[in-house]
Amino acid sequence: MLDKSHLTNSKPEEKTVLFLRRHWISIMKLVFITLVAVIAPLALRLMLGYTAPKLIAAPSADAISAVFFSMYYLAVLTFFFQEFIDYYLDTWIVTTERIIDIEQRGLFNRVSSEMHLPSVQDSSAEITGFLQTFLDYGNVHIQSAGEEQRFVFRNVPHPERVRVTILKLAEQDRLREEHQAPAGMSNK
Repeated sequence: MLDKSHLTNSKPEEKTVLFLRRHWISIMKLVFITLVAVIAPLALRLMLGYTAPKLIAAPSADAISAVFFSMYYLAVLTFFFQEFIDYYLDTWIVTTERIIDIEQRGLFNRVSSEMHLPSVQDSSAEITGFLQTFLDYGNVHIQSAGEEQRFVFRNVPHPERVRVTILKLAEQDRLREEHQAPAGMSNK
């Protein structure tokens, strides 16, 4: 769990309720794509050995293939590293006071947004397809009141539970603010 001292502008009574990352299947897709990318040149080299053995036996073939493989695998490793960083650093934090969306865009660009719970107007969970239904993950959309801003938690585990938790916290926060408002004043 995340300690509140890591949150910027946290209030003393603010507690972290949810700390979310994308579902583990997202990283498994990345691992699968990377494995295919690693195996593809080796399979190509093997096929060329059977279909065009003279091409592989050429004196400069080893040097050329070593340069090609080095550049290719460096690109695959860079792709994997960048996508893993994006996966790991994309986080959504729901506290008793606000929702924080931290989105990593590339290696050196991060966008952080927050929405206070009283401004949450609507929340919906979206689960599409067999895999998302079977593994219980999907998207959660959160609409704020009076703004065009909409947070989307992409491919998070248990989206329906997340949606219900956010709506309950928003309602509790609105009730708490109404009770704290001075008598005779309306908090709208």
